[in-house]
Order: sequence, then structure tokens, then C-alpha cells
Amino acid sequence: MSPEQIKTMIEAEIPGAIVELSGEDCTSSITVISDAFEGKSPIQRHRMVNDIFKDQFATGELHALSIKAKTP
Repeated sequence: MSPEQIKTMIEAEIPGAIVELSGEDCTSSITVISDAFEGKSPIQRHRMVNDIFKDQFATGELHALSIKAKTP
């Protein structure tokens, strides 16, 4: 899964998010900045992002994703 595909999927599920990516193929590191994370714990924020990729993790298309989820 390309970094651009990851970015597109996050932006579709979390409108207005700023997504910064590094890495490639099956392992990537991302920073997601969004008002949608306001009032949520770090675990809740990570789950919001991880849930977007449930199918990709299940099929092995995406192996690992390091997430930093922040508010603006």
C-alpha cells in the first residue's frame, strides 16, 4: 500500500485532517493532525486511525503503521 493511498484513505475518513507520511510499502509512519481528536485519549485517537485500515491489516496489505495523532 503506497503512502499516497494511506493519506487518501485517512483524509476521506477524517475530513480536514493534515496527514504527514514517511516510510513506504507495508510499513509507514504517519502523523495525523485533526480537530476530530479533541477530547480523545491517545488510545482513542490511534483506534480512529487504525480502524480505517482494518481490511488492509487483515489481508497483510499493510503490515505496520506507526501513528502520531494530534490536535492542532
